[in-house]
Formats: sequence, structure tokens, C-alpha cells
Amino acid sequence: MSTVRRWGLFVAILLFAQYANAQWVIGRYAGEFLDLGAGARALAMGGASTASPAATTSGYYNPAGLAGLSKRGVEFMHASQFDNLFTYDYLSFATPMQNGLSGALTVLYARVSDIPLTRLSDPSQPLSDGNRVEVDGQTGDHEWAVLASAGRAIGRQWDAGATAKILTKSVASETAVGLGFDIGVQRAIGRRAELGAAIRDVSTSTLAWSTGRTESILPTVSVGGRWSAPLRAMNAEISLAADADTRFESRGEAEAISAGPLSIEPHVGAEYLISNTVALRGGLRGERFTAGAGLLFGSLAVHAALEDHQDLGLTHRVSVGVTF
Repeated sequence: MSTVRRWGLFVAILLFAQYANAQWVIGRYAGEFLDLGAGARALAMGGASTASPAATTSGYYNPAGLAGLSKRGVEFMHASQFDNLFTYDYLSFATPMQNGLSGALTVLYARVSDIPLTRLSDPSQPLSDGNRVEVDGQTGDHEWAVLASAGRAIGRQWDAGATAKILTKSVASETAVGLGFDIGVQRAIGRRAELGAAIRDVSTSTLAWSTGRTESILPTVSVGGRWSAPLRAMNAEISLAADADTRFESRGEAEAISAGPLSIEPHVGAEYLISNTVALRGGLRGERFTAGAGLLFGSLAVHAALEDHQDLGLTHRVSVGVTF
């Protein structure tokens, strides 16, 4: 047996030994922080952005949207809920590259702080009126994702792209590391319409915990379209967008449409842009209402969005973008 084959067999044995004792499960909400959205403009329109994402959000929604990029762009978004106990930040940089390629680097960070750690006053005794639960410190939940994306034109009408992402989580003293991939395509239909499709976690992303538990994040298939038309008499433009996210799992009360083993979440949105300066937006994300506005000053864009949730109330998001 050659040396290369011996080393290959040795590595295979090590990998088998590593995962033989691991607990593999489908993590229904393991990738939930990856579904929080990107960019207040898209979120104000119900998250319908698969067909025509902005360059700085293409790495998140559809990497094919990076094709044909002519300028660099940076966008930052911040959101907080529950008296700042939960925060979510999004930062992306997109740039043209060589050989017709364009790329983007995106960072997502979700955090829940001040989670109480509890214990019994006397852990050796059962719970009782004289042996109550007491707070024994605080911890937090930190979730990161780093996305590296690239896109380019293929042929005269199609664009294609791919994203590789590294995932990390930490809760108290336990940590997890994972890897995943997304792919996407996009096509213009005439001058006013676009179609797009993306598969997130196409290879079934995984999160390996320090406890030995390994969670799998199943793929999500997103298909969408966008149509726009000028309103010359009003010096304005109207855009309509619609997406459908299909997941290969049941999500219980979190799913908008149940289709047997599948769950489908629709996204619809509209934008009314006046003088290419002021934008008014609205939409639906599943059953939740979204709305927002934007101001464009040359290379600077400021967007705001809000989303209404029956249990969580209103979520406010603000993003700032610059092209150069």
C-alpha cells in the first residue's frame, strides 16, 4: 500500500472515530440566526430579495446578484429587541474583482445577553420551600457567521454565484463550529423583470458542539421575482417583488404554509421611489407586516424597517450603505 493511501486510511479512521460517538440530529432552529435577514431595504419589503438583491446584501440573499458589480459598497445594519437584551448586527463589503468576478465578505452577529444561571440553594437536596432556586451568575448566547461570496455572468442573460460560510456559536461554556455553502442564479427578463433562485445550506450545513452533539441545518430553496416600472409623470418608479422559501422540515407554529414534510414562507414587497431620493416600502414576511423608508444621497443610502410580530412586538432595523 502506498504512503498516500496509508495516510488516507489513517485520516478516515480518525474521522470515523471522531463522529462515531457524536449525536447527529436535525437542528430545526440551529440556523435560525441565519434567517434574520440583511439590509433594512429588503426587510422593509418583506425580505423579498432573491431575484434582485442589492450588491451588499447579495452574499446573504443570492450571490448571483454580485455579477456585473462596477463599484465597491459597504453596508451596516443594527437591530435590537427586548430592551437591548437581543441584538443583531450585519456588515458586508462588496467589490469588483478580476476576470469578470465580483466578491463580497459578510459578517452576521446575533447575541442574547444577561441569561441567568440558576441552581438550588443546596444542590444535594431536592427542591422545596426551604431549598429554592437562586441565581448563580449570568451568561450569554453568541452566534457568528462569516460569509465569503463570489458571482459572475455566465452567458448573455444568466448570472451565477456561490457562498461559503463559517458558523460559530457559544452558550455558557459550550461552543460549536460549522461550515455551509449557498448557491444561486439570476436572470433578467426584458428590461423590467428579473427572476432568481438560491439554495442556502445546499450541502446541509453542520454545527459540531463541544458536547459531542452535531446539528444539521437542512437546505432552504428560495425562488423569487421582481418587476419594476417608471412613473414618468410623477418622476417616480414602482417595484414589486415576491419570494417563496421552501424548507425540508416542519417548523410547527413558526411555519406560514404547511405542505406535508415541507414548510413554505412567502415574502412579498413593494417600493415606491420618488426622484431616486426618497423610498416608501411595505410588505409581508409570512404573516407578519413589514414597512419602511429610505433616503438616497448620492453614494450614501440610509434605510429603516420595522416588522410586526404577534408575540415579539415591533422590531426596528436601520442600515447605512456607502458606494465608492
